[in-house]
Amino acid sequence: MAAHKSDPSNHDAKYNPPRPSALARVMREFEDLVNIFEEALLHSDHHSALLLCLSDDEARRREKLRQEARRLAIDELSTKYTRKSIRTSLCAAESMGKLAEERLYSAADVVDAPDASLDRIRNGYFRLYSSQLFDLLGQPTDLRFGTLRFHTSHPDPYSARDGDTSLRTAVELALNSSFYIADSAETLPYHHFYLPGSPSLQNHGLLSRKWDDAGAFPDYDSWLLFTFLGSGYLKIEIPIEMCADIYGGPLRGRQDEEVLFWGVFVEDELLP
Repeated sequence: MAAHKSDPSNHDAKYNPPRPSALARVMREFEDLVNIFEEALLHSDHHSALLLCLSDDEARRREKLRQEARRLAIDELSTKYTRKSIRTSLCAAESMGKLAEERLYSAADVVDAPDASLDRIRNGYFRLYSSQLFDLLGQPTDLRFGTLRFHTSHPDPYSARDGDTSLRTAVELALNSSFYIADSAETLPYHHFYLPGSPSLQNHGLLSRKWDDAGAFPDYDSWLLFTFLGSGYLKIEIPIEMCADIYGGPLRGRQDEEVLFWGVFVEDELLP
């Protein structure tokens, strides 16, 4: 009878167990956190004193500690995965703006062509996103970004300076709970701001002021630098002193820096 020969490759092959599911990984992480928090609570002076005052038996005291450890673990996981979700949303929005910017870099030698999305700027607003601000503030889960809206109008022919007949541009910038406004007429004749007809990598600056301060210009840098990338995207660089006034925290005291925001255009809904 012929002897059965086994395939040597079967002996050499290593068994690769299936990877745990996402739910299994989260549950394992949860149990690890519960154990860590429970151990910390057991050695906490506060909870040790509390346990001595309780008349419950040992089993009930440990169960109360276990419940507190579970609550802390849930809070920790919620914060972690909320931050992960925020990061994913920011990266998705910013990647589209970066793609539009890369197209401009690759076509730097091509003659500028009109972009229909720039004509629609007056009929909507930009939602602003900034992973840089998210990181600078320590990745808070309650961070509010904001919106940006442009308005244009024809200048008053009687007050136009030096025969300037270009469109007057006004900006409304809402960040967190602060509101800023800017008007291209307020920097004339020294600085002219206009909305370009075609996308470019050129910066366009506009001086803003805070609505809450009776419309006065602040004593810190409040120049907004716009880069109109086309395809419904733009970049806006906001001075860090201005962001510090809006968000506070670790931004206070920093100067001579800009925080980069990316804008995604949202067209106004047409009323019936």
